[in-house]
Amino acid sequence: MPTIIAVDASLSMLRPVPGRNEHTYLSLATKGIQHLLDNFTAAGKLEHLALISYTTTAELKVDFTRDYDQIRQAVKKIETVDKACLLTMLKTSVSIMSTWGAQNLLQLVVFTDCGLGFGTTSISGFLETYAGKEADPEYAWLRTVANYNLNFICLGLHSQLFMTPVKNPETNEATSTPSHKSELGRTAVFELIERLCETSYKSTEVTLKCGSYFRMEAPVLLWPPTTPYEQPAVLGVEAEVRQIDQRIDVCGFLALSDIGSPATLSRHWVLPKVEREKTSRRSAGMAVVAKPAKLTLDTSNPNYELERLEQDIREFYAKDPKDTEESGDDADVTIVLKHSSGPQTEQQKECLCVLLHGALKMENMAALVRVGEKWYGFMYAFTDAKKKSNLMLNILPPGSNVIPWLGDLELLGFTEDLAPGETASFPVRADRRSYSQSSVVWIRQASLQSDVQKVLRHAKKMPDKTQHFYKELNRIRRAALALGFVELLEALAMLLEKECAHLTLNGASNECTVQLQHAATELRKTSNRDIKSTIVPHQKGGVPDASSSAAVASTAGYMY
Repeated sequence: MPTIIAVDASLSMLRPVPGRNEHTYLSLATKGIQHLLDNFTAAGKLEHLALISYTTTAELKVDFTRDYDQIRQAVKKIETVDKACLLTMLKTSVSIMSTWGAQNLLQLVVFTDCGLGFGTTSISGFLETYAGKEADPEYAWLRTVANYNLNFICLGLHSQLFMTPVKNPETNEATSTPSHKSELGRTAVFELIERLCETSYKSTEVTLKCGSYFRMEAPVLLWPPTTPYEQPAVLGVEAEVRQIDQRIDVCGFLALSDIGSPATLSRHWVLPKVEREKTSRRSAGMAVVAKPAKLTLDTSNPNYELERLEQDIREFYAKDPKDTEESGDDADVTIVLKHSSGPQTEQQKECLCVLLHGALKMENMAALVRVGEKWYGFMYAFTDAKKKSNLMLNILPPGSNVIPWLGDLELLGFTEDLAPGETASFPVRADRRSYSQSSVVWIRQASLQSDVQKVLRHAKKMPDKTQHFYKELNRIRRAALALGFVELLEALAMLLEKECAHLTLNGASNECTVQLQHAATELRKTSNRDIKSTIVPHQKGGVPDASSSAAVASTAGYMY
């Protein structure tokens, strides 16, 4: 999830904060950015950050990076220039963010003293110019800004977003009206940063469960945080906003080659939740572990033996590790269990994410997970450009038939459930469509060049390849007419005439040159601009052979 940190570098940022002469607005903005970077560092440096400063122009100080030290150093070197222009900063941010696409959640954090600008560069001046010109291409970038998550750290007193509190000296209560003495300071700015991280940068916490064994369940964090999905109204069903469930269940496992690359709504890192407990010096050496209550089992229950075995397993794993030494009956077998009596660190504890990531990476498979009612996704081990592997979650659109080649996801089962003689294979066969035939695709220049060269190769081998020559010629002609690419027909006719002259000089057969000249003439005829018409080989006497015409017509299908 990329974030741009924008700093107001106008001259007004050099003003001292009222009541706190030791601070200026720019110094408070610098301290706020440092505190924001501290929060990102504590979260694991998951965010890609960029830094810009803006006045009447915007300058990119640090491009997107996870090396937060670069941003720490660049913030200290920001110099004030002239007046601020908020619209210039937004337009520059759109240009910088364009490389990330529209699928990512884009964040913009602005540190400013709430100055609205002066003259034509002010917000009021822009609105006067913008009125009545909303559809102009000049202002198309404003529609892109609507998709961003804008966060303004307002260091002024008249702001509405993340506004700093101001206390009334008479009642000592926080009010929204400014007074002669501001409570704006480092502590207040840090509180704004904490509120920002809580609202915009808080990971989504869910419970990941794999199987029915109680040890295969653990709390995990999803980064970037998930966003609500607005499901449109379809066939009388009202539109609704859906959120993923707080519990994600692993339904089964599939080969990565079977899943392929389906369309997804979002992609998230799956990270284990690390508990950071704060202990005092007095209680640092003691660890109190609450033992789970022992369940009372019913002996009349037919599953009594299985439940007792399950309870014994729970008690075995839940007991406190102690230094023990046990010896078996055989003198050669000695089991020594040596553990520290202190609490386990996070590195020593078992982790479901590590187990699942390692298994999926080794087996080259993905885990199909349920994230909601009739809503699925899949987890897999992803290796980035730096050869670092992570456990990823791709969330599919709601529904059970969102991967066409897998069919209905709720009908998938185990290979043991197959009937005798039945084989499990993907992709699932679909009904043959009327348009499922080979088509001409000219997205790149090389594709068009390859088709033309194929026609010329057949031309040089006439009369043996006469039928193949006219088949490919009609194929290109129909594709050009379907696309409205009429200029290709004249260019192809000129190319055939040049090839005819070249083959004549090299002593080619008379029939070859006649066919090339005939094909060039037919390409220029207006009657052959109909997509249903077919160019047939030239016959002696000027009357085409019926069998040749039928053969060409049967081999060439209509293409739209």
